[in-house]
Amino acid sequence: MSGGWRSEVGRKAFHFLCLLYLGYFHWRGRSETLSVLAVWMAVIVAVETLRLSRPEVNAFLLKTFQGIHRPHEEKRISAIIWTSSGCWLTFLLFGAEPRLVDAGVLCLAFGDASAALAGKTFGRRVFEFRGKRKSLEGSLACFAACAASVLACGFGPGAAAAAAAAATALELAAPPPDDNFWLPLAAAAVLSL
Repeated sequence: MSGGWRSEVGRKAFHFLCLLYLGYFHWRGRSETLSVLAVWMAVIVAVETLRLSRPEVNAFLLKTFQGIHRPHEEKRISAIIWTSSGCWLTFLLFGAEPRLVDAGVLCLAFGDASAALAGKTFGRRVFEFRGKRKSLEGSLACFAACAASVLACGFGPGAAAAAAAAATALELAAPPPDDNFWLPLAAAAVLSL
């Protein structure tokens, strides 16, 4: 396994932290999940602030969690805050309908990971999109993983295709602040229609 691919697996495995959020949501309910996740995000913001203001803390954390950050995150906030806040907002806006939350979070966990891993492994039709390297194979893998996630939540094929298309478009476009923030929201919003 190449170093780049191994790093990508580590980054995407860290994305699966959002599955813990989803499990907690089903175990303790929407209100408690929102509170606990808000505290978690405050901790993340505090650590990120300390990391970005103190070079020695940044060096220690980058070495400790080697392989799960992207090079541009060495001097910028890491994606964990966007993943967590995207999940938090999904719970807030769609938590009354657990299937919507399930589908949105599963699209984030599996769609984004599938895009990156398939793109790194099988990506032959590579193109630049908004300054980032993407591949047709990665986008197709994202679509398939999202569609399968939505189908597993009990939605029909039409709804699964629509939500997967929205999630794939967001993973591809990566609008600010981060695709991890928007992806679960987009999938849940499309399904809510």
